Amino acid sequence: MSGGVGATAANPRPTTEGDTLALRRFVWGWLLLTALCCLFVHQRARIDRAPPPPEGAAPWAMAALEAARIGATLPEPPAEVASYRGRGPVIALAWWKGRVQARHVGGADFAGSVRAAAKRFASDENLGRLQALSTSSADGLRYSITVARGQGPLLGSIPLLSSLSLVPLVEGVSAELDGRRAHLTPDEILAAGLYDAAVRTPIPDLSFGADQKALAAILARELAVDTDLLLERGSLRRFAATTLLREPYPREQKLDRAALERAAREGAEFLLRHQESNGRYTYVYGGQQGSALPRGYNMPRHAGTTYFLAQAHRLLDMPEAREGARRALRWVRDEAGARCGGPELWCVRQRAIADIGAAALTALAASEVLTTGADAAIAEQLQGLNAFIRSMQREDGELMHVYDLRARKPIDVQKMYYSGEAAYALLLSQRVAPDARDLETAKRLMGHLTGGAWGFFGSRYFYGEEHWTCQAAASAAPHMDVDEALAFCMRWLDFQRVLQYRPGQTPWPVAGAIGVGPVILPRITAVASRVEAGAQIYRVARDRGLPVGELRRQLEATLSLLLRMRWSPGPVHVLADPAAALGGFPATQASLEVRNDFVQHAGSAMLLWAEILREEEQQGR
Repeated sequence: MSGGVGATAANPRPTTEGDTLALRRFVWGWLLLTALCCLFVHQRARIDRAPPPPEGAAPWAMAALEAARIGATLPEPPAEVASYRGRGPVIALAWWKGRVQARHVGGADFAGSVRAAAKRFASDENLGRLQALSTSSADGLRYSITVARGQGPLLGSIPLLSSLSLVPLVEGVSAELDGRRAHLTPDEILAAGLYDAAVRTPIPDLSFGADQKALAAILARELAVDTDLLLERGSLRRFAATTLLREPYPREQKLDRAALERAAREGAEFLLRHQESNGRYTYVYGGQQGSALPRGYNMPRHAGTTYFLAQAHRLLDMPEAREGARRALRWVRDEAGARCGGPELWCVRQRAIADIGAAALTALAASEVLTTGADAAIAEQLQGLNAFIRSMQREDGELMHVYDLRARKPIDVQKMYYSGEAAYALLLSQRVAPDARDLETAKRLMGHLTGGAWGFFGSRYFYGEEHWTCQAAASAAPHMDVDEALAFCMRWLDFQRVLQYRPGQTPWPVAGAIGVGPVILPRITAVASRVEAGAQIYRVARDRGLPVGELRRQLEATLSLLLRMRWSPGPVHVLADPAAALGGFPATQASLEVRNDFVQHAGSAMLLWAEILREEEQQGR
């Protein structure tokens, strides 16, 4: 068609003043509606909290409970403790090996409720029998006092909001049915594994929220009724809580070299304690169960854990850690070793495939072991693994990440982390087994990772998981021009700093972690790996005279977080065996599971920074 006066693709109708006014009205209307919705949710969900218990409340309460247990006179509470009242019940729990054995629900009067709980627990025959079974005070009864400081509704009608309406570790749940009440404290929810468990996401290891039906099921058992009946006829509410313990967790610790080395040593000892005689590690340790949990094994994480143990030997003089690493490498060779493309090409199989990640981290561990002493078998293993990595390189410098053992050919796919791990492994091996072929492969790979592979519109404002890449960049400095790689890694660390929590930004003591909002607990491993890379980049940047003050503060904030969150001794009242759990690192503050790579990343981060502090002490900086 031709002619006419209507708008066409070539001649769009010009924007009029009326169009602009309509757009403005729409935007302002949308903003007003959003603000009203936020105000409604805030007013509906907010809890008017009473002040927290005074500072002397926990020591007095624990002393009173212990005095009653041994038949002594209860101490008198300090005046400020005697006069304190919450806005709900004071709930005293007696724990043994991570499980509640007795409970007392008092009123709002803190001192009176604790006295009543002490009397009740002292007369409980089961508690007396359990205490008699304890071989030491370390594995005896433990107590928690939960103070309800205010109540609010539990949003249950909107699917996603219902899962997010409970703040982990800060809020508990109460139920009422026919005038009877039951309460579930934050620590009981933690012990049941119900925080961060309701909504599974496509992102590995990321879930969040609490399943209200699962919470209701526990409360229904307390009330001796059916769960559906409670949900139909009863009511659920949430309450803001403060929990008092003899050994608070998490707790502030001084950040210095001694603290970092002690924490790393305890982490290495945790891994060795949970390593089998053949060299295989406990992949996931359940603190609530006091034993290994049934999970599929992961070969790259096995190798990364081995790398950390070898680091611990080099930097902490732990011969037992080196032996553990050697056992772990033998296990890989005997149980998962394969040839991928030729007799000289060693790889690590998982069923019918072998991947670059397992090969690279195993090579990394082998290099670290060889740094502190010769071992012919491990040297041969390293040589074969590096040859396999070289064989998987493409023309553009990138690697193919998977080898099909049945088809006997590589598969050109790429997975997160693997190329950075491979570059780091090839570069680190130069310390113990210099090979020009490995160095050339690493140069081409680094050019791809920090050059052309990350050049697109917006590449300065978005970054992936680059902690292995940046460890490789730091290791590359003695061998090649790393100006471009160093600039890339400094930008990446700047990006992480934007995401880093400051004090008071979340309901939890997680300053130094990274996240995108106050709803989901931050993952400890994610931020530990940033310090692994950041510590090494810091050294290179500092030695080149670049400004590193902000980076140092960023890294030290994270290291302080790691010291707070490690199990030393941790939330001992909900752990089945605190001695066995000592040195572990959970995924979050609301988790009672320790995967071996959680310890590896945190331990390596602390060792690398402790090494920098040692150098600075020696140089008088």
